[in-house]
Amino acid sequence: MSGGTITSDFAMLTAQLLEILRAHEGMRVFSPRNSQGEVHEHVLLPKACLKLLDAAQDYHLKGDFTKVVSIVESMDNYELMITGRVLQEILVQAGLSEAHHRLRTFKNSVSSDVQGVTNTEDSSVVSFIGTFEKLVQKGIKPEAIREAVKDQKIELVLTAHPTEAQRRSALKKHEQMLHQMKVHDGKDQLTPGQLAQLYEKIKAIQWSCWRTNTVRRTRPTPEGEARNGMLVIEETVWKAVPEHYRRLDRCLKRIGAEELPFDCSLLKMSSWMGGDRDGNPNVTWSVTQKVVTLLRWRIVELYYREVDELLYELSMTGETNEEMMKEVEAVSSMWPSSDKGSKVCRPSEKSGVHWNFHTGVAEDEPYRRLLMAIRRRCWRTKVSMEALYLGKQADPEFQKEVITSAEELARPLEIMYRSLIEQGDELVANGRLLDLIRRVRTFGISMACLDVRQESDRHSEVMDTLTSFLDLGKFTEWTEQQRCEWLVKEIESKRPLLPDDMPMSDIVKEILDTYKIISELPSEALGAYVISMSRATSDILAVCLLQKLGGVKKMMRVAPLFETREDLINAPKVIDAALSVGWYKNHVQGKQEVMLGYSDSVKDAGKFASTWELHCAMENLLEVGKKHGVAITFFHGRGGSIGRGGGPPNMILLAQPAGSLQNGHLRLTIQGETIGRHFPSCEVAERTLEQYSTAVLEHTLAPPPLPKPEFRAAMQELSDVSAAHYQKTVFNSEGEIFVRFFHTFTPTSELGQMNIGSRPAKRRSYGGIDTLRAIPWIFAWTQTRLLLPVWLGHMVQNGAPREEWPFFRSMLDLIDVELGKASPMITEHYESKTVQDPDLKKLGAELREGLNQMITNILKVKGATSLLSSEPNLKMAINMRKPYLDTTHAIQAEVLKRLRGEEGEVEPELRDAMIISIQGIAAGMQNTG
Repeated sequence: MSGGTITSDFAMLTAQLLEILRAHEGMRVFSPRNSQGEVHEHVLLPKACLKLLDAAQDYHLKGDFTKVVSIVESMDNYELMITGRVLQEILVQAGLSEAHHRLRTFKNSVSSDVQGVTNTEDSSVVSFIGTFEKLVQKGIKPEAIREAVKDQKIELVLTAHPTEAQRRSALKKHEQMLHQMKVHDGKDQLTPGQLAQLYEKIKAIQWSCWRTNTVRRTRPTPEGEARNGMLVIEETVWKAVPEHYRRLDRCLKRIGAEELPFDCSLLKMSSWMGGDRDGNPNVTWSVTQKVVTLLRWRIVELYYREVDELLYELSMTGETNEEMMKEVEAVSSMWPSSDKGSKVCRPSEKSGVHWNFHTGVAEDEPYRRLLMAIRRRCWRTKVSMEALYLGKQADPEFQKEVITSAEELARPLEIMYRSLIEQGDELVANGRLLDLIRRVRTFGISMACLDVRQESDRHSEVMDTLTSFLDLGKFTEWTEQQRCEWLVKEIESKRPLLPDDMPMSDIVKEILDTYKIISELPSEALGAYVISMSRATSDILAVCLLQKLGGVKKMMRVAPLFETREDLINAPKVIDAALSVGWYKNHVQGKQEVMLGYSDSVKDAGKFASTWELHCAMENLLEVGKKHGVAITFFHGRGGSIGRGGGPPNMILLAQPAGSLQNGHLRLTIQGETIGRHFPSCEVAERTLEQYSTAVLEHTLAPPPLPKPEFRAAMQELSDVSAAHYQKTVFNSEGEIFVRFFHTFTPTSELGQMNIGSRPAKRRSYGGIDTLRAIPWIFAWTQTRLLLPVWLGHMVQNGAPREEWPFFRSMLDLIDVELGKASPMITEHYESKTVQDPDLKKLGAELREGLNQMITNILKVKGATSLLSSEPNLKMAINMRKPYLDTTHAIQAEVLKRLRGEEGEVEPELRDAMIISIQGIAAGMQNTG
């Protein structure tokens, strides 16, 4: 394999890091002033830190963990903090090595042109080439493959769910490091001087990371989260989109199919950042308005730059087709008349200051004349968005030219494209112009369409306020039938319903103001209105009525989110009832989006029962859709960890029931740290898009077989038993011993100090595990390596239909991957540091035994001798990180013990040591929540 291996990359990066750290071993630094104005002097790299690193290496070679623990126990708080930072940086280098190696493995597989590349042992190596050839071998015609690709609509929704433990400052540096590692792959072609310079660049990035504080002192704002999401899209996805289409075109040609149409639209980016107000009081109507404005401002700035470049490229003179001639004539009125022979389209003071073509263009350059008109509209849109963001009045003349739909921008570009093709200029047409057309078709008028999410109970509060004021009683006390009948009657009524003088709480006013601002925003800048904790048809109809009350002309589509096991079971009945309402059936125009909650269903019933009920819900909802002649699109609320529905795209999507990706439509969330893993660089972003596209394609053209009746019956029985066992253990333990164990054993309370998200850890300020969000629930178990939500309640038996049923095979493979990261030894060490109560110790031993039993069962059913036997690269990466990860656990367990023994104000170094250890473990585990 060219370029190196994952271990050689890690060895190189670690050697560079330790070299530069050891060079500063004796350096003394001063801490920032504390609240009392005190400044302390410290050694930058304590000797105890280097001693622990040596012990970690011995542990890796000899397996003796006691020496590591002994050194950790002898360290002071500052030494624990600094050593945690060193280990965190080493684990980050491991993650970068793994990301780079996966990309390199993929490239080598594709370059070798091996048939059936998707059958490789490494699940990450899937490609267009391999998938297309695999489908052709199954007898599927190339034309059918092209049609299926052309019909795809893959929408990735970035969320601000607080699971990204790394700061954006660090992630930006990691992107730079990946670039340097790519250069390092070609080190044999570098001169000694160039190689030395490369190592200096690597060390400079590492030193910059080391000297950057990884501890967030304040929580990010919702707008700050949105800006971070925009940076990711601009720096990676924006660049990856054109190449995604080009790779598809090349691979289609390879199997004898035509290239894709120039105007097809396969991808879409959306976001929850600034729109997700579920349990987050920091997301207000004004935040939503500002975020949408920012998203529109930034995308039009990117379009402006591309048009500026096209002004140089499309310098052709002479004939165009008739369509182009008419379009150029139509835009001529945008400019003052010019003397014959002089330049036309000369920008005036109302057209802004432009660096290029500031004096206009020649009259016989039609493409440039049309581009000048497009550039002016982009500039005026940008200026108008700036004014709107700042709360100022935009120029009315400018507002007339603001771009409010993708078609307004795509249409003239596509007219130019067709004209160039007809005139024999296809080489030019298929360059930057085609790339821009495809970007416009992908992003539209906003860098990402903004979803709005709110909890169903909040909508009910508005309805209660309204019906009580109108002396109709309390909406929430009515029967479901009464609610639905009243809602439909008011939706269809032409009279106003909302009284101007109705008294209301701040929450109700905020919700109504949100709908008002939705009515003022372009519909193309908005996505779905997601109702979390949906339980009834009235939840859906209430949002429709609220949109009417807010003055929304073109309503946002409503996506009910079903989260708990019970809600998933009832979801088909809810949607069936909704589609049985005449007004609503006509309103949805044959399309209904349904969001499925992976995280909360796992927290509610365990991974086994959740996985099965999600599968059944999809099947039953598809039947409801067929009954009503409505296409059901599933919106998958998957997290990063397997405990929250994450995993390799080909593994998780190919396990879905047949038909669940109707017409190649996929919508799913990319949450927290998964954003950084999916889009750390342009090349990795291209791979991410390819992985989702190939999985959707294979599921569409070669859907998984339906389970046999006996399999289905067995799974349902096991699911019921599993859920009952899980819920009894977690929610109904005697004397709430499990709740006490959870809060004692895990760092759940310390996670709240990390400032990694703008929303609280609970939906309510009261309550126990039932009100705790799913993310910190998974996050806490991940930190202790018990990974309880993934395996507790699992019912895996021999004789299971593993090979015959992709759903079951995928479920086992995903559990295998997660259990490969678990560690009973580390779990026992946490207990020794945090748990004193004999009853809690007994429960801890029982849970640990359950983990060991699950590992045994999985290996038996899979017929394997060790975990991760089918994932060699992942197994190698985990073993590579093990000594540094386990040592970080030793530090965190010691810090937890000291924190819980502290009285009064906690020493800052100890508090930071906790946060740093959480970040380090997240980097080593490659996921948080």
